[in-house]
Amino acid sequence: MRRRLSIVLLLVGLRGLAVADAVPPEPSAGCRAGALPAVDGAEATLDGRRYWLDAPEAPADRPLPVVLVFHGFRDRAENLRRGTGFGTLARRDGFIAVFPDGHDGVRLLGTTGRGWDLGVDDAVDRAFVVALLDRLERERCIDRRRVFATGMSNGGFFSSLLGCQLADRFAAVAAVAGGMELGPCRPARPVPVLFLYGSNDAVVPPPMIRGGRDWWVRANGCGDAAETDGCRRYAQCKAPVVSCEGTQGHVWPPDAAERVWAFFTANPRVSP
Repeated sequence: MRRRLSIVLLLVGLRGLAVADAVPPEPSAGCRAGALPAVDGAEATLDGRRYWLDAPEAPADRPLPVVLVFHGFRDRAENLRRGTGFGTLARRDGFIAVFPDGHDGVRLLGTTGRGWDLGVDDAVDRAFVVALLDRLERERCIDRRRVFATGMSNGGFFSSLLGCQLADRFAAVAAVAGGMELGPCRPARPVPVLFLYGSNDAVVPPPMIRGGRDWWVRANGCGDAAETDGCRRYAQCKAPVVSCEGTQGHVWPPDAAERVWAFFTANPRVSP
């Protein structure tokens, strides 16, 4: 717990935490009387796609945050669930973690496989995510001000894209080992964004990820940046932009889930 708190303070400071704590939840339609048991990797299907869900035991009228976690290209949600630790973290810290499968036929890296949309005008995965969020809000008690997206590689690209395409649904997004410029996309509101990547990534070149970071710096109207402990934090942003470069390759760092969740905890959706 002390380690987690120190990460939060490093990313956002005491003032940011106080603001986050002051934002009341926005309950979804699924909030009701009763209680819900803990969920450990429950499998479900939506529109022919599988997803896995982890959640803590909680009263059925307590709105919980949601974190959607997107896998990399030619990977599976089950693998990312096992590799990130988000399921265990969800049950420990009181949020719902959801791991969806992408769709087949995505073209990337000179080949075709299961993955996620990359184009700003692509709508297949955006529509799926909207349907998934709608179902979660109907079936469970969700805090609509604390819905987040993160992912690895192609899933990181997609998380950043969702931050622009669905700024009205996601409070903040975090891209791990992925990110690129989003061209003419215009988010409906400023969205907090975290990038985690490695200087030795031979699959997604760091300059590409920095280009994605710089796109969000412009979109969020940020000023100058200060760099400490390998993380660049921008001043005067309409919503925070944080970019952390390590020395790893194309991997999910062991502490990434903790760092991403700390960032999300500090950045609920404040505006309508």
